[in-house]
Amino acid sequence: VKTPKNETLEFDDLVRGHVAFDSNKVGDFVIVKSDGIPVYNYCVVMDDALMHITHVIRAEEHLSNTPRQLVLYKALGFPVPTFAHVSLILGKDKKKMSKRHGATSVQQYRDLGYLPQAIDNFLALLGWTPDSDQEIFSMEELCQQFSLDRVAKNPAVFDIEKLNWINFHYMKELDEDQLLEICLPHLQKAGYASDQPSDDERTWLKQMCSAMREHVQYGAQIVDAAKVFFTEDYQPENEETAAVLKEETAPAVLKMFCDELAALDEVTAETVQPLFKKIQKGLKVKGKFVYMPIRVAVTGVMHGPDLNVIVALMGRDKVISRLNASGLIAD
Repeated sequence: VKTPKNETLEFDDLVRGHVAFDSNKVGDFVIVKSDGIPVYNYCVVMDDALMHITHVIRAEEHLSNTPRQLVLYKALGFPVPTFAHVSLILGKDKKKMSKRHGATSVQQYRDLGYLPQAIDNFLALLGWTPDSDQEIFSMEELCQQFSLDRVAKNPAVFDIEKLNWINFHYMKELDEDQLLEICLPHLQKAGYASDQPSDDERTWLKQMCSAMREHVQYGAQIVDAAKVFFTEDYQPENEETAAVLKEETAPAVLKMFCDELAALDEVTAETVQPLFKKIQKGLKVKGKFVYMPIRVAVTGVMHGPDLNVIVALMGRDKVISRLNASGLIAD
């Protein structure tokens, strides 16, 4: 195609504003290769025109293609659509997104256990600024409020921490059955759940996922959160944690808790909870000197869900076994 000389090829971009190109700098260009295959610029013009596309929203990388496409629209007698060239999405290092920044496809995020409503919400905020401080949007709200006139010209930065924060918000809104549905494939892949869980196993898994809810930003994180129930590697994670078991009162606390737990008719979160107060009163120690050594001896970490819930989920035998394995309980 011969590009007209001494003309200004211009259009009003919904994001970039008025854009103009000198036709003398565009040059003539090929629309069909020697093997008969049409080139990109010719194909998109034909496709969009024949499909009656009125608005073309695409990445700013295509801005340089637009003057050639304007020439083709005019030559073929097609109406020119309205263009909006949005900025690229960059990684936190301000470089173009790639595999080194983590998952790069929607399917990969789905496989990791991110929720569709969170992805929608997050993507809408990449390069678009609402007219308020609101950050959590339903699809209905986005449809009502989203407009191209609030899309920024500057590149958007893909912040995985922001995505995790948004997904965590939506994860907390799931009921127990929905939460298990998101987490179960990851538990199965780790060998923590059966391929076809029985009703009893599903009930336990549901309770466990609910207990770990505050520690799971997306589905795949349930594996790390849940491993305390399945692994035998529950030794104190660092020196600070190990120091908890060196407190003077730790052996007595663990011994009394072990005895009290063994004496319970039924081990549930409700029956375990009073034991901690009983130990405080019996040994005359503050709460943290009760909770901390038991938690560290049983889980190897200093923080987590309510200890009575952990104990109930783990079960009497495993908890007593771990308390005895601490080496702090005298025979």
